[in-house]
Amino acid sequence: MKFILLIIYIFIISLSWLSAEDHIFATIIVKEDQGIIREKEYVECSLQLDAEQFKTEGTKLIVQELNTNEKIYCQIIEKISTESNNKLLTRFIFPVSISANQTKIYDLQLSSLPEIPASDLELSGKDFDLIIENDFYRADLTRNEKIEPQSYNSGQIRELFVKMGFDQLLTNAEDRVHWAPNFKRPELEWYTTIAHWQSPAFYQVKTGPYIIETKRRGPAPQHGEIDLTAVYKFYAHQPWFRFFSGMEMTRSVWLELLRNDEMTMDSMFTHLAFQRPDGEIVDVAFVNRHEMLKKRPVENEAPWLCFYNSGSGLAFGSIRIRYDINNQFGEPSPLYQPHTQIGEWLAGIKYWNRRLIHDHLTFVPEGSRYIEENAYLVFQIGQKDRFETIKYWTERIYNPLKVKIQYH
Repeated sequence: MKFILLIIYIFIISLSWLSAEDHIFATIIVKEDQGIIREKEYVECSLQLDAEQFKTEGTKLIVQELNTNEKIYCQIIEKISTESNNKLLTRFIFPVSISANQTKIYDLQLSSLPEIPASDLELSGKDFDLIIENDFYRADLTRNEKIEPQSYNSGQIRELFVKMGFDQLLTNAEDRVHWAPNFKRPELEWYTTIAHWQSPAFYQVKTGPYIIETKRRGPAPQHGEIDLTAVYKFYAHQPWFRFFSGMEMTRSVWLELLRNDEMTMDSMFTHLAFQRPDGEIVDVAFVNRHEMLKKRPVENEAPWLCFYNSGSGLAFGSIRIRYDINNQFGEPSPLYQPHTQIGEWLAGIKYWNRRLIHDHLTFVPEGSRYIEENAYLVFQIGQKDRFETIKYWTERIYNPLKVKIQYH
C-alpha cells in the first residue's frame, strides 16, 4: 500500500513539474498562402494565458515546431493582468522561416530553453532621448537643444544614419527628419507637428531581441481637440521599421492643414519613384517631376514611394501599409484635395508628405479619425530592376503570414 502511495506521489509531482515547464497553452498554425518564400518573418500574436504559469522562475515563453521539435524563443511585448480571473492578456513575437504555400504548426509553452537569441538591435539613452539601431540603420530620437523645433521631448526620429556600406546621414537642419502628423488651426501663424510634442501624456518603451517598440499618446501640440497616437516598431535584422499614427478629433475643430507620412531630408537624392494604385511604376529625375506631378499627383493610395541617388544607389522609401480616414461610425472624415506632395525647399531639402487637408479652411467634426501605418525602408537600387527590393518587401508586408490560434 505504501509503495502504491509513493508511486502516486511521484506521479503527482511529475505532473506538477510538467505543468510548470511543458504545459502547452495553445497551438499556433502559421500558413503561407501567397506563394512567397519567407525568411525569418516575424509573427505577432495576442492571446490570454494563465498568470500562475508565469510565476515559475527562469522559464521563458517559447514555441516548438511539431515536425522538427525546434524551440524558438518568444519575446513578450506586453502583459496585461486581470485580477478577477488570474489571466494575462499577452502579446508576443517570434520569427518564422517558411517555404511558399507551406503550413507550420507550433505548440506554445513555457520552458527553460532556448537561450535568448543574439540580436543586432541596440538601444541606448533613456526616457525620450533614445538611439535605436540594427545592422542597417541608426535611428536617433534624441533632442538637439540648439534648434527650437528639435528641442522637444517628442520621441520622434531626428536623424537617420544609413549603414549598409553607405554611411550616409539623413538629416534636416530645420527640424526632425520625421515630423508628421502635422496640423494647423487658422488662428496660429505656423503649423505644428508631432515633433513639437512635449513629453506626451502616455509613453511606453518595450525592448527585446526581436523588436523595440515605443508608444506615445496625448493631446496634439497646440491642438487639444486632436487625440494623437504614435507607435514605432524597430525590428532585428530588417532594413525597415514601422510607424503607426492615429488622429481622432475629441472636439470639433477648424483646420487649414492636416498632413501625415512626412519625411524631410537635407539629402543627395536625385530621383523620385513610386507605384500608382493601378500598378504603374513611375521613375523620374527630381528636377523633371513638376509637369508630371502637376498633371497627375502621387495618389494617397500609392502602395509605395521612394527617393534614390542614381550614382551611389542609396534609396529611402515608404511602404504604405494602412490608410484609413473613416470616423467612429465608419463614415469618411473630411478631406480637401488629398494627394501626396513631393517638394524641395531651402536650397535642397527634399520631402514627401501625404496631404489630408491641403491649405484650405475645413471644418472637422468631433469623431473624425485619420489612421495610417507605414514601413520606412533603406535599400540599394538594383542593377536590372531598380526597385526589386522595395517591391520584395511590399509584397511581404502587404501579405503577412496567416496565423490561427487554437487554445488548449
